[in-house]
Amino acid sequence: MKISNKKLYEKVADVIILDINEGRLNIGDRLPSIKALSESFGVGQATIRESLNALRAMGFVDIKHGQGTFIIEREEPQFNFEAISGNAKDIENLLEVRNIVEVGVARLAAKNRTDEDLLAIESALQDMQLAINENELGEASDLKFHLAIADAAKNDILKQLLLNVSDIMRHTMKETRKIYLYTKSKSIEKLYNEHKEIFEAIKSKNAKLAQSKMTFHLEEVEKVVLNNIRHSDS
Repeated sequence: MKISNKKLYEKVADVIILDINEGRLNIGDRLPSIKALSESFGVGQATIRESLNALRAMGFVDIKHGQGTFIIEREEPQFNFEAISGNAKDIENLLEVRNIVEVGVARLAAKNRTDEDLLAIESALQDMQLAINENELGEASDLKFHLAIADAAKNDILKQLLLNVSDIMRHTMKETRKIYLYTKSKSIEKLYNEHKEIFEAIKSKNAKLAQSKMTFHLEEVEKVVLNNIRHSDS
């Protein structure tokens, strides 16, 4: 089967996941070699390796060096938001605070940022991309990104507000990224692109666009998180 167009490794992974779900691949089965998979899918071996790493991160396969890649029984992750702060309502409250504070922070950052601020925001963005490449969740770089924007806003009170909730922000970011990774409700790559668009708006000193991009990003996060909380409660 030939694979074409965007994100080849994701398309390869999707085909393998479909084969697992429909019983063509079973627990304990060993996948063909990277070379054989590369020829079968019509993509490069680097793409196959990236796909297998993604499948391992999602819990579908175990890669045993020198032996091969095996289908394993996948444990569905538990997204335990309650463990973060006591109850789901706290998460909803946090999302409201972020919407109120960070949209304004993004607007101010676009107006007030210096070149040094821009380098700090870009550094966090690069860390986020590195985390994606390493199949890590990247919640630390996510928080670093948002706090760097707060620095650029040049408002110490707004920055302090975010610092006061930074711990719960990081934990929530981690759980949110787990949802993206395991349920494929939204790709980590798309999440990265939302951050990149915020950065570009701040870089161009377009306050209105920065505010709009931050609003969109936080609304997307809120939809995914609250939908999961409601699903867990049902």
